[in-house]
Amino acid sequence: MIVKKNNQFAVECQVKMSAECPQTGEYCDSEEEAKEWVEDEFWIFSGEGYICLKCNEQILKNISKIKPLINS
Repeated sequence: MIVKKNNQFAVECQVKMSAECPQTGEYCDSEEEAKEWVEDEFWIFSGEGYICLKCNEQILKNISKIKPLINS
């Protein structure tokens, strides 16, 4: 999602689950520049929005804690 503040645009983190989540990317002059900024910073596009690296790291940590339901 794009947020607008003082005629500038930033991409908002979709999940905001990490305590270190920046909440939004850098504010830019256009929506396109804001999207380019998060892509340049390697935020992950989920198909619905962007996930910052800190939240992606938290998601991966949570997944690693899930115990398999079936023993191999």
